[in-house]
Amino acid sequence: MTITPTRQPEFGEITEPGELLIKEARAASRRRRRRIIAVVIAVLVVSLTGLLAAGNHGPTKSAKTPVSTEPRSVAGAKSSPYPATLEMRRGLYDAGDNRALPWGTVLSAAQSRSVTIKSSGPIDEWGVWREIGDAGQFPVRSIDGGVHWMAAGPQLATDWAGGGIYFVSKVISEGQSSVVMVSNAVIDVTTDEGRQWYQYLNTASDWIFSAQAVNGGIGLRIRPFPDGNLPKGSYAIYVLNTTHHEWLRTGQSVG
Repeated sequence: MTITPTRQPEFGEITEPGELLIKEARAASRRRRRRIIAVVIAVLVVSLTGLLAAGNHGPTKSAKTPVSTEPRSVAGAKSSPYPATLEMRRGLYDAGDNRALPWGTVLSAAQSRSVTIKSSGPIDEWGVWREIGDAGQFPVRSIDGGVHWMAAGPQLATDWAGGGIYFVSKVISEGQSSVVMVSNAVIDVTTDEGRQWYQYLNTASDWIFSAQAVNGGIGLRIRPFPDGNLPKGSYAIYVLNTTHHEWLRTGQSVG
C-alpha cells in the first residue's frame, strides 16, 4: 500500500482560484477608496486656503468697475445735501401789507438815492429800493445805466413778523428783462421785466449764492454758509428752467 503525505494549508494560504480573485477584487476596491478620500481632502484644503486668503485681503475689485465718489444713503441710493430741483412759487413774500408802486413808476431823484443794492454786472440795470425810514424792500430797474430807476414789482421783504429772512443782499442781473435777487435764504426771479416774480425759500438760511455762467440760460452757484452744517468746500450749480419756474442741479461737489 502506498501512503501519500498531505499537509493542511497554513493560515491565509489560498488553495482555490476563486478565492484568489475575490481577495484581489477587495484589495483593488480598498485602493480606489483611498484614492477618492485623498482627492476629497486635497480639494477641501485648497478651498479652505482660498477662503482664508479672501478674508485677509478682502474681495478682489475688477479694474473695469468704476468706483463712485457720490455719497450714498444707507439704502444705497445717491444722496446730496443740495436738492436736485428747487421749485419756485409764484409771487413774492407777503407780510400782510404787500405794497407796490405801479409797475414802471419812475422814482424821484431823492428816492433813487435809496437804491442801495444794485446789479453785480458792469451796468446798473436792477436794484433794490428801500425808502428811508421804511422797513420794506422793493425791486427796481433801470434802462439808462442807473441814471433813472423805475418800480419793477411788489415788496420783496419786510422785518415785520419774521420777514427779515427774505431780505435781499445781492442782485445778479441777466439783462434788462431778467434778474436774480438772493440772500442766504431766498431766490427771487423775474424774466419779464418785473411784471411777474417767482421765489424759492431755503428755510435753513445757510447758502451763499454767486452768478454762474451757462450757455443760453441763467445759472447760480450755491456754496455753504461758513457757520452752517453743509460740507466745507462743497458747492452745487443750478440752471433755471424758465418754462417750469424751477432750478435744476447740473453739477456739484460735496467734498
